[in-house]
Amino acid sequence: MFKSTRRATGFTLVELLVVIAIIGVLIGLLVPAVQSARESARRTVCRNNLKQIGLALHNHIDAKKHLPPGYTSTILLDGDDGGPGWAWGAKILPYIEQSDLHQLIDDTVPIEGVAAAAIRTKIVPGFVCPSDDRLEPVIDIPKIGSTKPICQMASASYVGSAGTVRPTCIICRDRFDGVFGRNRPVEPRELMDGLSNTLAIGERANEWASATMWGVVPRSKLLDHQHPGEYAAGPAYVLGTTFKDGFNIEEGVMTDHAMMQSYAESFGSVHPGGAHFAFCDGGVRFVFDTVDPAVMNALATRDGVAKGGNLVDPIIHDSPF
Repeated sequence: MFKSTRRATGFTLVELLVVIAIIGVLIGLLVPAVQSARESARRTVCRNNLKQIGLALHNHIDAKKHLPPGYTSTILLDGDDGGPGWAWGAKILPYIEQSDLHQLIDDTVPIEGVAAAAIRTKIVPGFVCPSDDRLEPVIDIPKIGSTKPICQMASASYVGSAGTVRPTCIICRDRFDGVFGRNRPVEPRELMDGLSNTLAIGERANEWASATMWGVVPRSKLLDHQHPGEYAAGPAYVLGTTFKDGFNIEEGVMTDHAMMQSYAESFGSVHPGGAHFAFCDGGVRFVFDTVDPAVMNALATRDGVAKGGNLVDPIIHDSPF
């Protein structure tokens, strides 16, 4: 009998461990790449959403000779809002192929009323950023001084620029220095910085404060997801500011989630590195979160003091005008 000298086939323990390690390394390399590709796709959708909104604003100007007001409301004796409250998002529906939905709106009916319930809870996909993963489709609109909601309203990821003033400040609501405020529509001739240097619409991440495209509910408050006891007043649902909430300093665009908790009236996003903005010329730019606050304030106002700087990705500036 001869003894076989053939070596048994198969993996040794060392070889198996090496293969497992290689597979682990490959997975570690591939997962971030896949996540990056997905975020890139979501960012493209978000940019296109704002592109369509910017074009809708331009079409509104062509038809009406002015931008839509930030929202419409009677003014109470204390300066607060009395309604009906319909906002800029509702006004531009005919220009984003939503004429049928727009025709259902009676802008003399209070937005919080029963008659408007089916409309104000309607989600319009073009107003939602796919990266905004904390967004709840329909949100409660709480009442100041109460734990019960006044009504419910569909969420959005974009708010209009009120400039450097706080839209929640009662005495400031008619003194806005941006594009959108209470009742008064802004004409193109008032944009002294030029349309391409003036912010119109920006992102707001729902991780730190809710937003809606429909309107302002009188006596409502804006909840902070992390601090339910803290709030800003109703106009902040549809308008954003470059004025830091609670302090007399400006912070520009924010993507840091811890900071967002204290900036319920501001702009920001969950995109890495900054946020998208539609400018008044219809173009969309990605504004870096390293932007100088003074530059951000200049872009947010229409006062004729334009400032430049390394604040946007020029590749994404795609104005058709």
